[in-house]
Amino acid sequence: MKRLALFLSCVVLSTSLWAQVKLTATTDKTDLALDDELTLTVQVSGANGNIVMPQLPSLPAFNVYSREVSQSTINGKTTSIFKYTMLPRFVGKATIGAITFNYQGKTYQTQPMEIRIYRTAPVTTKGASAATVTTTNHPATSDTDLSQLPPLERELATRAYAHQGQPYFVVAAVSNKKPYVNEPITLTVRFYYSKAFYDAPYQNPTLSNLFMEEAGDAQGQQTVNGIIYRYEEKRYRLTGVSQGEATIGSASVSFRPGSSPLSVLDRFFGGAAVEPEQTVSSAPIKLQIRPLPTQGKPDSFYGAVGTGYAFAAKLDPTQTEAGEAVTLSATVQGPGNLKTTTDLQFPPIEGLTAYPAVPVSNYLPNSTSRSYKIFKTVLVPAASGTYTIPALHWSYFDPQTSTYKTLTSTPLSLTVAPSSKAASQFDFGHSENGSTGVQTIGQDIRYLISADPPAPSWLATLSNWGWLHGVVLAWLAICIFIASIGKKSAAKRQAYVQAKAHLKKATTYEHISDAISAYLLAKWKISTASLPLRSIVEALEKKGVKPQVRQQFSTLWEKLESARFAPAQADTQTRTQFSEQALALLKALEGTK
Repeated sequence: MKRLALFLSCVVLSTSLWAQVKLTATTDKTDLALDDELTLTVQVSGANGNIVMPQLPSLPAFNVYSREVSQSTINGKTTSIFKYTMLPRFVGKATIGAITFNYQGKTYQTQPMEIRIYRTAPVTTKGASAATVTTTNHPATSDTDLSQLPPLERELATRAYAHQGQPYFVVAAVSNKKPYVNEPITLTVRFYYSKAFYDAPYQNPTLSNLFMEEAGDAQGQQTVNGIIYRYEEKRYRLTGVSQGEATIGSASVSFRPGSSPLSVLDRFFGGAAVEPEQTVSSAPIKLQIRPLPTQGKPDSFYGAVGTGYAFAAKLDPTQTEAGEAVTLSATVQGPGNLKTTTDLQFPPIEGLTAYPAVPVSNYLPNSTSRSYKIFKTVLVPAASGTYTIPALHWSYFDPQTSTYKTLTSTPLSLTVAPSSKAASQFDFGHSENGSTGVQTIGQDIRYLISADPPAPSWLATLSNWGWLHGVVLAWLAICIFIASIGKKSAAKRQAYVQAKAHLKKATTYEHISDAISAYLLAKWKISTASLPLRSIVEALEKKGVKPQVRQQFSTLWEKLESARFAPAQADTQTRTQFSEQALALLKALEGTK
């Protein structure tokens, strides 16, 4: 009986120990950009039965848009992995709070994690050519030809000798341990194996004070002390965020040695695996990020670090008319991801109104190491003439010489002809029923047939009184003057009514601008097509428009011009707001006598 009780106690104790649950949470990075994504991995080990989802904390700094769940069971022990892909919402420090997991009446939780979110960072656009991960095969490496390898591959191959005799291991190395801030470097991770394996998920290294981007993968073979190893390689591009120490955590591979001992049917019906799971990891790497020198830093430096940059500018078209838009673009090409750089500042050019556009950045086709960035601004000339676009400057820091270098574009010329378009206006005399707006107020003189004159009437007698002619003519002049005043007032009132109607129907920013232009032309003969904004405001001042109304017009006009020439800003809600602001402006202008 005592033996039975002791046996049962051992069974209960072993079951309890076997059922211990382990909860871990990691992120693939601790520093990321506003347009980057973060992967949160939560692993639950030791829980039996169906998958039970862990409880995530409130995540106000992130939007979770993807979730993956995987589960594996070995000898009754279950491991569940939950992966959450998240996008940051704002710049600054963010905290991922404790993640909890309830199992058999007990609550498990992880430690909070701090994430730093920056405005810009090297990020590959999905679907673009730069997002394509390339796979290559490295030539076989023997014990004797390591000296022929490039420095980074030579270091990886040399580190493999520290694991001789082990059938599975992971090594990692970087191309530069003391890079400058924002200088692109390469991280390479290799999983070596001399025996078969299966079910081998890979875990990216964690980072601190670094941005990371995948740069492709490769396969190869190396002989270490007579043993032939094959390896799977992952490459990354790294850039330092700020001065100081940076760390690259361990990259790991979890696998099961040997070929799968189970058939497809065995796996489907839950057969037990023979080989236990193993995990191999690389050693952590510490880097020292050096600051960029402040001495000699030019104003045209926007953050690029490296060698082999190219810079050029162009104007499209080079000939135009006053009031028509042209595009000035500047393109830079070079190493690394140029998304880390800030935007180029175009100089102001007298006589041209500039509307900057959002820059475009990506990797060059069939390249994972060189990228481009295109800066654009829309220029609108106010008057005809010849304009000179001055040379543009773009600087970078060369880490090989530890100096700043400046690239300069060629000056460009823009020829502007007088506008061939008439002043933009609506036909306020046009009515909806299709009439021309012209009214017949009389007919031509009808000539009479010759005949004997009749006897003089009393009217003819009155015509002999000459003083009466003057009175009649004066009365007629007064009537015509009064009628003309009424006609002008009616036309101005009609202009306001028609402008309101067109604003309510406006579907583009140009329609809104045209409605305001037509109103000003009909009310005060101010043509906006041939005048810069400052001249229009001065003309309104001469018409007695109050300062606050002039400011209201100036602000709205600048916004409309910017929206017209920068289509990326366009949306229905904004157009509606502009229409409402234009209606309020017309009402204020209508109050001016």
